[in-house]
Amino acid sequence: MTAKTIYNLDTDALPSAWLNIAAQIPYELPLPIDAVTGEPPSVESLAKLYPSECARIELLVGEYKTAPRIAIPTAVLAEYAKYRPTPLYRARGLENALGYAGAIYFKREDFNPSGSHKPNTSLAQAYYGKADGLSRLVTDTGAGQWGTALAYSCRRFDLDCSIFMTRKSYTDKPYRSTMMRLCGAEVFPSPSDRTKTGRDLLAEDPHHAGSLGIGMAEAVEYVNSVSNTRLALGCMSYYAALHQTVIGLEVEDQVKLTGDVPDIMIGCVGGGTNFIGFVAPFIIDRINGHNNIDFVAVESASIPVLTDGEYRYDFADYAGFTPKVKMYTLGHDFVPPPIHSGGLRYHGKSPILSLLYHHGQLRATSVQQEEAFAAGRLFLEHEGILPAPETNHAIAQVIREVKRSMAEGVVRNIYFCFSGTGYLDLKSYADAAAS
Repeated sequence: MTAKTIYNLDTDALPSAWLNIAAQIPYELPLPIDAVTGEPPSVESLAKLYPSECARIELLVGEYKTAPRIAIPTAVLAEYAKYRPTPLYRARGLENALGYAGAIYFKREDFNPSGSHKPNTSLAQAYYGKADGLSRLVTDTGAGQWGTALAYSCRRFDLDCSIFMTRKSYTDKPYRSTMMRLCGAEVFPSPSDRTKTGRDLLAEDPHHAGSLGIGMAEAVEYVNSVSNTRLALGCMSYYAALHQTVIGLEVEDQVKLTGDVPDIMIGCVGGGTNFIGFVAPFIIDRINGHNNIDFVAVESASIPVLTDGEYRYDFADYAGFTPKVKMYTLGHDFVPPPIHSGGLRYHGKSPILSLLYHHGQLRATSVQQEEAFAAGRLFLEHEGILPAPETNHAIAQVIREVKRSMAEGVVRNIYFCFSGTGYLDLKSYADAAAS
């Protein structure tokens, strides 16, 4: 049986404002701090690293401290309207394959050039950069969805773009870098010979697989050496989480059309912003006593940040160039094993996700690579869509929850964020099948 689509094509269905989570929860979101002074940097200081509006968001200045919603700029809305609202599907094929009497829904975030949720924030960041009169944005990327999203967004707002892509993914996913270059970006395998950080690591190991933390360190070093240039972050910032709430706001409306209230909501987590964006309005309602949804963040068992990390201030990058942020972390010098899910190979989790986890508003679990790829193949067979390796972790947890519900004799409605497709990750699938 084909999937049932819950999809409102009316332009009114596109949210006109982001949900400002920090202003609506009873916990204070810790601000980034300077590593030397231990105090939050000024907006002027942080704006030397990020576009100025991103610095204001990160420091919760003005409306970002108190306003429950933040209006989406008209130019960003116009770009969103090219691929949003995105559909919510009923996964009847997967339900039948598992023999499940409950409902499984997935929110598709792949209907854009990056094949993922990432343009929800990259378009906003490029808009802010253009408004500042910048000439270039620089970033790191793991699997390549974020790099593609930023390259595309910079093209839309007439900015140059430089990307440091983890060497493992650069080698295994060559068409991701091709996509970035098609959008006009320059792409470097990281560690690279473009920065001292990269050159030092390559001197130690010429075949270094890289990590998101290393790529971010190179990006910051590059920003500091090139004028009129700023850093763009896809996951380790509050501003990225804010922009991703467009996902959950759409889901909130779409749930009303399904008639199936969520019992469980699931998402994979690298930095965690697709998950936070997906659950944001529902987790605020739960904090206020309006639902009892089980929110499940799924990470790689090879990088068990939430399930085995510490909640403390740490650098967001490998070399210690960034301000420190309070998060669950394995340590900024942690170098993850070269798993195929490049987007999950990061030593920390975003501050807003970490804060909510610390206060028990969600639970975390981890999935081994083999289980994740098996789940992805099952999803392809029964739903006709190839998921990204990162998304496979969420699907694996869906299958676990189905089995648990069936064993308990309970029917639960399960929703998950389909954060990206895997059509440019076929080598990863091939390697996983051969291992």
